[in-house]
Amino acid sequence: MTIAFQLAVFALIATSSILLISVPVVFASPDGWSSNKMLYFP
Repeated sequence: MTIAFQLAVFALIATSSILLISVPVVFASPDGWSSNKMLYFP
């Protein structure tokens, strides 16, 4: 039970840190969201 809980917490932290890094990078690029949204929504 504790191992599953630790994996869930680690997955949540990893997902939030990836979003925290990737979202400013996407919006800070010169073309912004319009050029990068095709990477996520083809």
